[in-house]
Amino acid sequence: MAFDDKSEIIAHFIGIFNTNSEAARLRTDYDKFRAEVKKTDGPNDLMNVNVKVTSPYAETGFQPGLNINNYSYSAQINAASPTQSLQDAGVKALNIQKIALGTLPDLPLESQIGGFGVYSFTYFLHPPSSVATINIQQNLLVDDDVFANIDLGVEFVNPAAFHAAVNALATTAETLQIVQIPDLPENGDAIAQNALATVEVLANATAPQMESATVDLMHGQDAVGIVENGNSTDEVSNLKDAMPEAKQTPESVETQDDTPGHVVNTGGSALVNQAVVTTNWLDAPVIAVMGDYVSVSAVGQVNVWNDTDTANIAAGAVISSTTHGLNSSLITTVANAVAESGYTGGPETVVVTRIEGNVVNVNYIQQYNFAYDNDVVSVTFSATETYLELSDNTLINMVDLVELGFQYDLIVIGGNMIDLRVISQTNVMLDTDSIHVEGSFSGNIDGSDNLLWNEALIYQSGVNTIEDMTDSYTNTAMTLESGSDSVDDGVLNDVAMDGTQVLRVLYIEGDLLDVQAIEQVNVLGDADQVALVSETIQSEDGANIEVITGSNALINVASIIDLGIDSTIYVGGDQYSDAMLYQAGFVSTEDPLVVSDTSGLASEAVLFLADNMIESPQTGNDADMAPVISSEPPADVMQSVLA
Repeated sequence: MAFDDKSEIIAHFIGIFNTNSEAARLRTDYDKFRAEVKKTDGPNDLMNVNVKVTSPYAETGFQPGLNINNYSYSAQINAASPTQSLQDAGVKALNIQKIALGTLPDLPLESQIGGFGVYSFTYFLHPPSSVATINIQQNLLVDDDVFANIDLGVEFVNPAAFHAAVNALATTAETLQIVQIPDLPENGDAIAQNALATVEVLANATAPQMESATVDLMHGQDAVGIVENGNSTDEVSNLKDAMPEAKQTPESVETQDDTPGHVVNTGGSALVNQAVVTTNWLDAPVIAVMGDYVSVSAVGQVNVWNDTDTANIAAGAVISSTTHGLNSSLITTVANAVAESGYTGGPETVVVTRIEGNVVNVNYIQQYNFAYDNDVVSVTFSATETYLELSDNTLINMVDLVELGFQYDLIVIGGNMIDLRVISQTNVMLDTDSIHVEGSFSGNIDGSDNLLWNEALIYQSGVNTIEDMTDSYTNTAMTLESGSDSVDDGVLNDVAMDGTQVLRVLYIEGDLLDVQAIEQVNVLGDADQVALVSETIQSEDGANIEVITGSNALINVASIIDLGIDSTIYVGGDQYSDAMLYQAGFVSTEDPLVVSDTSGLASEAVLFLADNMIESPQTGNDADMAPVISSEPPADVMQSVLA
């Protein structure tokens, strides 16, 4: 109904008044807000500083074969005869300048300045340092899951009962593994003692006699090159190609022709240990060892598993049972000659640095993965699609070390030289699964498709040639031991010193110890018990059910990369060199799992699912999921459930 003119004017006035009143009220609130804001000073503008960097040096292009000198020198103008040589001038350091790149002037140096002086140089050689690392990594997982929404009358074994079975397999693997890394040293002196004790054990090791075990033990050249499961080959197997199918592509619940499907996954765990040690710590073209010389490379690889599955599936089910175990080793040494410097003469100057005691390059790496993943599933499918996952765990240990050190022209060792590289790898898996299905079955059961993978690489750059000690190197060692910096003429005239103008000499009073040790262990218990029934199993097209209780991957990958140059090693004491490879596999066929249907069960294990533990579920589409009840609840009752 329309207003008259007066009523219309009044209505507009009231509206305008209300709007202005609201604006005034909001203005009051806004003024309070602005006042509060002004109480706090805001952040200042960021300082903008323009930096201009200049340098009198210009970058040059790529210089292959660049020789980096780790010595310094000092220059002094001495009041001396213009013809006086460097050796006679007498040197007092006034200014020490580190030479990192490039070459020094030709020696000897004689430079006349107005007939009153010469330049003279003295060199300062930096001694090496020692490095020792201890890396211990451990993962422990207890993931014994229980999921049940129906009582099918199946009696299950307590998942904890399988822990003892896993430990028994681990004991078997420990018996098979004869390659052990040295014990952790309590002090510096124990490094050499433990290393020599390990060398003695490896030298006297024999292959254990165990029924059903496959064992290969090799020494010397037989252990060199690519060896997989005891057989030499030309190419290393590819880990990516060997992974379980479920690990190669993302898992999908899609089924062919959009047929409703159900997926139960109680496997798919991955235990991974990876270690890489790259060292280029201390080397020289010539090394003189007054004591003993020991060089050993050893690899030990063991795979132990039990993959005995049981199922009461009728015809039409596809049950796969394949577990792959691979031991792959590559021990190799490649030549790496010293780069030519362009100088054609012999040494004209000798610079010596000393170390009292031992020089150590030691890396201990121990990686352990322990996982108990024994799942129990009693399930009925009433929906069109279900995805139930109680596993798919991942445990990873990783170490990557790069250690770059020092190089000299001659290293003289008063004690022993010990070079030990050891890799020990072990995989243990229990995957004894039990599948019980009510009624007919259409689908796929993957109770296996596991992978146990050991891959080891020991790579040495630089070939060591062993020679008996000569008189000239013996005299040099005795002279250096006495505190003198003199080097025997026989050493200076050695053809190995040709092309070296400044002879850099390192004298080590004690031992040179290079110990690289890697131990990797994976232990997995994946004994799953699955009982299922589907209300859609009798549909016209049949239900597509996929059960995954395997598809586990236990992976050990270790690399020891020792970079250096070709060296001639003169040894005054005993010498021992060896390469050792040990590969073993053991497959247990014993079934630690005792499971049966309603006909009865005779088991010494604790039965934790009784007939009355779960109420009989309601039937129909509105049926509720019954609760999971256990007298001994696991650490993780249900990791992930998607339905």
